[in-house]
Formats: sequence, C-alpha cells, structure tokens
Amino acid sequence: MTRLTRHLGILSSAADCPRVIALAACLAIGNLACASPVGDTPGSSFLGTGSYTGPYWPTLGWRTCRPEEVGMDSDKLLLVYDYAANPAINTEGLIVVKDGYIVGEAYFRGWTMADRHASYSMAKSVASTLIGIARDRGSIGSVNDEVYRYYPEWQTADTPDIKKRITIRHLLTMTAGLEWQEEDYYGSGSQDDIFRLYRDGVPDFIQYVLDKPVTAEPGSRWYYSSGESLLLSGIIESATGVTALRFAREQLFDPLGISSVDWESDPAGHTITAWGLMATVRDYAKFGYLLLNDGNWDGDQIVSADWVREATSPASDDWDHYGYQWWLKTFNVNGKSYDAVIRSGWGCQKIILFPEHELMVVMTGGYYLDHEPFNEIVTEFILPALED
Repeated sequence: MTRLTRHLGILSSAADCPRVIALAACLAIGNLACASPVGDTPGSSFLGTGSYTGPYWPTLGWRTCRPEEVGMDSDKLLLVYDYAANPAINTEGLIVVKDGYIVGEAYFRGWTMADRHASYSMAKSVASTLIGIARDRGSIGSVNDEVYRYYPEWQTADTPDIKKRITIRHLLTMTAGLEWQEEDYYGSGSQDDIFRLYRDGVPDFIQYVLDKPVTAEPGSRWYYSSGESLLLSGIIESATGVTALRFAREQLFDPLGISSVDWESDPAGHTITAWGLMATVRDYAKFGYLLLNDGNWDGDQIVSADWVREATSPASDDWDHYGYQWWLKTFNVNGKSYDAVIRSGWGCQKIILFPEHELMVVMTGGYYLDHEPFNEIVTEFILPALED
C-alpha cells in the first residue's frame, strides 16, 4: 500500500444508524450495557504470548506473540489496557496486531471473543471493497459509471439531468450532492433522515434516497451522507444479480474465513451498506489485514492492489481526509508522523491501519459522546510502544 501523503488534523466523527434510538436504549439499560466492566480480561492476560514464527494467514485463526517479538514494548503497550478498562470509555473489545500477530487483546463489560459487535459506519468500508471486487470482475465498468445506469428509477424522462451526472465515484467519496440530513441525532431526531427511516417505517431505504433532490453539483461539495452509501447496495445488486450480503459472503467473507457474520437488510430486502454489519473483533481484524496486504489473501487477490491504493487515497486536494468510504489521518507522536487509514463507526468502532508499520488496532465500544477516545489510545499508548 502506498504511503498516504495527505492527512486530516482532526478526524470528524462518523455518523451512523439510528443514534437517537441507540442512545436512548443505552441510557435506559445503563446498568446492563453501559456500566462498569464485568468479567473483564485481566490486565496480565492482555499481552500476547508465544514466539513469532514467520508469516502466515489467519484464515483459520489468529496467532499471538510477545510484543517484543515484533518490535513493540510490552510495558508501554500494557498501559493501553488500563486506559481501555476505564468504565467511562465503555470499551467492548480491543485488539492490537503487529506483523500479522496479535500482541494485545482484551474484552470488557461482559463481552467475549465470540461475541459479534455492531459495525455502525464501519460497514461503509466493506461496501466500498465490494464495489472494488465487482469492478475487478467486470461486473461494474468503472467508478466513473453514471449511477442512473444501475437504477431504472433514474432512467425516466423526468429524471433531472443533474441526477444523471452522479457517478459511482461521487457516491464513494460522498460528493454526489444529494439532499441528506443526519446531524440531528443529538436533538429531537425529527430532521434526521436515518431516524426517519426507522421511525416512519420506510419500506425501501434505497428508494427513499433515490427520491431525494440534488442540492449541489455532483463533485463540488463533500458532505457526510449515509444515504449515498446506501445507494452502493443497489448498484451491487444490479451489477451482480445478488444482494450485497450474498456477494460479500461469496467473494469476501468466505475466503477470509469469516463465518459468524450478519448484515442488516431494509424491509425491501436490500443490504444496508451504510451500517448494520455484525462480526467479532477478530473477524473485523481480518478485514483490516486484507487491506494491509493490498487486497491479497493467501495468494488470492480478493480485491486488486490498484483498488486498495485508489480507495485509501484522498478523494481530492480539497477533501484530503477521505477516500472511498475510508477516513485518512496522520497522527503525530514524539516528533514522528504516522499515516493511518481508518474504518470508523459511531460509538468508537474502529479499524485503524498503519500500513508502513504493519500495525493494526481494532476497537469496538459503546462511547456515544462527541469526543471519541481512540485518539488517546493511539497517540498515548499504541504508537509510543513501537520500538525504533
């Protein structure tokens, strides 16, 4: 994977599926789901054990090793456990992978290795990869294809010309210009489109987005929109003849050995490619590891290296914090810069990749406030543990 040369100083919080409902539920059952840790991994068990025995593929399971075996400091790395175990952080699971080996792993608040966690917007990056796989296989011609070619609803005589100028790339980079609102989740939710999808019992999420007007020329404005991510689902269906979930199982999940996974569908049966994925922390790590290996898995090119480079590069000079449904950020620690590619979901769901260091951090949690603690976890504990 090529070095990312552009970065964002502050990573914006990724918006997600129905926040108002989730937050209300979290508050209502606080003693069960959001309280102090229950049955946590002991701090002494956080660090990996064993030796580094060379490269392998974690299709059947991850190997562990001592941090020093792959150039990390155990004492410094152990500090992240104490931070993540703080009840105020609401961590569910945490894995640190270096050179393909787990060097730190813990579960909190009653969660276990076998439990599946909601992806929230991390699902968007999976959807992006599915578009890449479909393109590699010729099912999709190019990201420059106009979206209307995949949607008969936009092929009518009364479809505005501006809608016909929207391309797949515009959807991937969130620059399509479709009207969308998902910033009202800290208020009443009445103006939040995601909230409305569930509150109003919308029967077809994709049709809901297709009916939206265009408020900006495609490609002229970056605006975070889960609605544009939802349209990727219909494109995958039109191009491959199957739902995004089935396509993902056949072309992505099964080859990686990811079997305990599910993905929410809307009432019409469309996979919700903006959120709704459920997987274990270790399985989320497999997806990250695929990207660290430029789309290759055990000799099979699941998605092309060209796609990985394209998807994890800035959308433009003006929007250099975002690629194809991936966030881009540079962390600065002790005078050094670390370029990262981030898969992000509401509540502090993260897959953070540092390609130059073969380092990956996977987190799941229930932290639903404005500020997410992943910056501190990365800059104060994970990166300082790297040995020069």
